[in-house]
Amino acid sequence: MARKTIYCAQAFWRRGGRLVGGEVRQFLNEERAMVGGEILLTGADGVAVFSLEGHPDEDRWDEPKMIALLGDAPSADCLAA
Repeated sequence: MARKTIYCAQAFWRRGGRLVGGEVRQFLNEERAMVGGEILLTGADGVAVFSLEGHPDEDRWDEPKMIALLGDAPSADCLAA
């Protein structure tokens, strides 16, 4: 099965002292994920931009690789959990 890389951005909001994540958005490449992350940041407290590599046919993915943290967003360790 072929491996694939997907690029993602996820917005986060601070609620009651905790970060609450929104929907993960997928993008065609890293550049578009960064632009999408900057747009998401206009309505959120923070955004994590990251990539995932894996086998989509089997829904098996490696740990996320952090590209950028914008604003108040969790670390890569939290995204993997």
